[in-house]
Amino acid sequence: MTAPASAAPLTNLSQLKALAARGQLQVPELFNATAELAARGQVPQAVALYRSWLDNTQSPVAYAVCFNLAVMLSDSGDTAGAEQLYRRAIALNKFFVEARLNLGTLQERLGKPDAALQIWQEILDTVPNIVEQRALHLQTLNNLGRLLEIQKRLPEAEAMLTQSLRLDPKQRNVITHWIHLRQKLCEWPVYNSELIGIPQEDLLDGTSALAMLGSSPEPAQQLAAARRFIEEKVATNVTPLGTEAGYAHRRMRIGYLSSDFCSHAVSILTAELYELHDRSRVEVYAFSWSREDHSPLRARVVSAMDHYIRIDGMSDLQAAQCIRDNEIDILVDLHGLTLGARAGILCYRPAPVQLTWLGFPGSTAIPGVDYVLADRFLIPPELEPYFTEKPLHMPNTFQINDRQRAIGPRPTRADCNLADDTMVFCSFNNNYKFTPDVFGAWMEILKQVPDSVLWLVSDAETTRENLVREAEARGVPGTRLVFAGRVPPAQYLARYQVADLFLDTAPFNAGTTASDALWAGLPVLTCAGKTFSSRMAGSLLHAMDLPELVTHTLDDYIATAVALAKDRPRLAALRQRLVDGRDQSALFDTPRFVRDFEDLLETVWVRAPGEPTDVPLEQAGKPGVPDPGELAMQPSVLLRMLRPGLHSVAEVGPGTLAQAVRHARPGVRYTAIAAQHDPEGWASAVVASELEQLTPGDWQNLAANQAWIFPETLERLRDPAAVLRRIRALSSGQVEVLACVTNAQHWMLQAALAGGSLRATEGGVPGPQPMHWLTRSALQEMFAACGFVVAEMVTVNMPPPPLATAAALRAMAVAAGADPQQAEADAIPYQYIIRAVAA
Repeated sequence: MTAPASAAPLTNLSQLKALAARGQLQVPELFNATAELAARGQVPQAVALYRSWLDNTQSPVAYAVCFNLAVMLSDSGDTAGAEQLYRRAIALNKFFVEARLNLGTLQERLGKPDAALQIWQEILDTVPNIVEQRALHLQTLNNLGRLLEIQKRLPEAEAMLTQSLRLDPKQRNVITHWIHLRQKLCEWPVYNSELIGIPQEDLLDGTSALAMLGSSPEPAQQLAAARRFIEEKVATNVTPLGTEAGYAHRRMRIGYLSSDFCSHAVSILTAELYELHDRSRVEVYAFSWSREDHSPLRARVVSAMDHYIRIDGMSDLQAAQCIRDNEIDILVDLHGLTLGARAGILCYRPAPVQLTWLGFPGSTAIPGVDYVLADRFLIPPELEPYFTEKPLHMPNTFQINDRQRAIGPRPTRADCNLADDTMVFCSFNNNYKFTPDVFGAWMEILKQVPDSVLWLVSDAETTRENLVREAEARGVPGTRLVFAGRVPPAQYLARYQVADLFLDTAPFNAGTTASDALWAGLPVLTCAGKTFSSRMAGSLLHAMDLPELVTHTLDDYIATAVALAKDRPRLAALRQRLVDGRDQSALFDTPRFVRDFEDLLETVWVRAPGEPTDVPLEQAGKPGVPDPGELAMQPSVLLRMLRPGLHSVAEVGPGTLAQAVRHARPGVRYTAIAAQHDPEGWASAVVASELEQLTPGDWQNLAANQAWIFPETLERLRDPAAVLRRIRALSSGQVEVLACVTNAQHWMLQAALAGGSLRATEGGVPGPQPMHWLTRSALQEMFAACGFVVAEMVTVNMPPPPLATAAALRAMAVAAGADPQQAEADAIPYQYIIRAVAA
C-alpha cells in the first residue's frame, strides 16, 4: 500500500466516483479523497466512495481498503458495518494484525470480552511473524493483559504483562498495572527486579498513586506518586471556568462528582448523606459517570439527589462547563485518583470551592482542589505538609456511615467452615492491601495463639496458593488460613458476627470494611502509621470510643491481638461495649455528621454580595422539585445543556424555545419544524410540515443542524426510533439530541391506568396523549440502538407516591420479577430531560 503524496482535489469528486465505478481509481487517490471528505464532515459520501471501489475493483490491497472503511464506520457508530469489514479484511489477509486488534477492540466495546480475548490470543497463536512486528506484538500482549485484569483473570493478566515488559522494559503504564496485579496476587516481593530485568527505582517510579498507598508507609513517597500521575495524565494548564467571587444563592449548592453512584464503597458510605441533607440550607447535585448496575443502592442514591446529571458523554471541558452553568458553590470530588478518575474536570475549577473526600485516602495533588475532608487524628499537623490540599477537620471522624445497611441472619460457624472452639481472626480487606510485614505479623499471632485461624477473602486461586505458601514458609500450616467466597451485602455483614477479632492491614487500612465490621459488632485492631491511608481505621475507632484498639507499631499490634485472644472475657466485654454504644457513637450518628458537615462547608462557602438569585423556598414548594404542570423544558435547562459553539439548532415543535436560544446565542440559526409554527417570528427558518412528512430534500437541508430539540414531541412521533436513526445517519458532524419526555412509569400514570382512567388531570398526567409511553430504561435503550449515548438525564420530580401506592408499586414489581426498589425510584420522576450525543 503506497502512502498518498497529496490530497486529491474534491472538485473532481464526480470524476473520482466514475473511476471507482469502473474499477480504475488508484488506492492513493481513494485514500486521499475519502480522508478529505471525512475532514469536511462528509462521511456518508466518503463511505459511498469506499463501497463503490470495493464493489468494482480487484486489488491485492483490498484488505487495507476494508480496514480503512471499517475504521470510518466504527467512528461513525456503525459497529455492525465495521465488524463486517474487519472480518472481510482478515479473510483477505489472515495475517493482518491491525484488523484483528481493531476487531477485538470492537468486540470489547460491544460487551463481548471473551470474543475480544479470543481474537487477540489468535494473533499470538496464528500469526507466524508476530514477534518481528514488535509494536503490534506489544499492543497485543498489553490488550490481553488489560482485559484479562478487568475480567479478574489475574494470573493470566500478569503473565501477559510480564512478557510485554521483558520485550520493552520502558513501558511505564504497563509497569503500573503489573505492580498492582502482583499486589492483588500477593506475589512477593512485588518489586521483583530480577523477574523482568527492571531496576527497582524504575518500578517505584511506575507505581500508581493507589498502589503506593499499600507499598510505602512514607507520606512523601505517596505524594510523589500522586504528583507523577497528575504530571503525566492530566492537562493542568487550562483556563479556569469558575468565578472566585461566588454566587448570591439563598441555599448552598453542593455538587458531588463521582463514577461510584452505584453498588460501590463510596455509595455504601454516603447514601444516607444525600437523604439527610437539610434542604432549607443546601441543594444537592450529582455529576455522574457511574455505571448503570441496576442495584437498589444506585436507585436509592439517584432518587435522593435534587439534580442527577450524567456527564459520561461529555469531555472534561464540557463537564466542567456543565458544573459552572449550574452555579455550583462547593464541588465535592468523591473519586480522587482511583480507577476512572477525571481530575481534568477539577483543573478547570468550575466551582469557587473544591474539595476531595473518601474516594482516595491521600493527597490527590490535583490543581484547583482546595480542601481535603479529614479529622484531627487522620491528618495531624505533622502530616499536613504532605498534602496539596488544606485539611478541613470534622469534629469527630472524616467518614460518614449509612445506618440502613441490613445485616442478614447470623450464620453458624459450620456454615462458614469454621470450628466452634476456634479463635477466629479475620481480615476481609482487599488482597492488594496485604504486605509481607503485616502477613508476617499475622503468622506470629497465629503461632502464639495455637487454637486460632485467619479468615480471609480472595477471588483468585493463585492468591490463595501464594498466601498458603507464605504461611508455611513462616512455620504456619496452610490449613489455618480459611478463605471465604463472595456473598450479597447482608450476608457479608452477618459473617462478622461469627468472627472474634478483625485484624487490619497497614500501611493501607480498612476504610469501609472497618466500619462494616464495627457496624456488625466486631472489634477492629489497627496499626496506625504516618499516612492518611494508615490512620483511617484509627479515626473510626476513636469515634467509637475504642482508642485501646489503635496501636502504633507491629510489635504492639501483635501483643494486643495475642492478649485479647488469651483473655476471652476481656474480648467479650469489649465486643459488648461496641454493640451497646454503636448507635450513640459519633461514628454511626449520621444525622449529627450531616449537620457538622454542612456547618463546616458553610465556613468555606464563598458567597457573592447582593440579594439571593434563587427562588425562596416558600415560593418553590419542595426544594429542587418544580411545581406539577410546569413545563420541564425550561429555557434555563435547555441553555445549560446546549454545548458551547453550536451554530445551528432544529426544534421539532412550533419554535416556542427559539426566543430564549437566540437571545442567549444571537448567532445560532434556529429552525422550527411544525405544521403550526412560531407565531412570534423568532425562528431563523420554518419548515411548515410535520417531521415525519418531510421529503428527502427537506431532510438533506436539515442535515447540517448540530442539535435537535424535542420539547415533549419525541413521544408523539409515530416512529421516534426511525427519526433518531435518520438524524444520526444524515448528520454531517457531531450531533446531539435534547428531549423532554414524559415518564410512562410515573406513579400517577400507573395509578390512573390501574383505575381504568388514563386521562389528563390537573397537575398530573399531561395532555395531549403521546403515541408512545417511554420509561427511563426504554429511553436509554432506544437512544443506544439509534447510535446515541445519553450524556445527561435530568429528572423532573414530583412529590413521591403515598405510602400505600409505593407499597403497591413494589409488590407489582416483585410479581413481575423486577427490582422493587428500582421500580419505586423510577416511579418518582414526572419527566426526563435528556441530552444524547452521537456515539
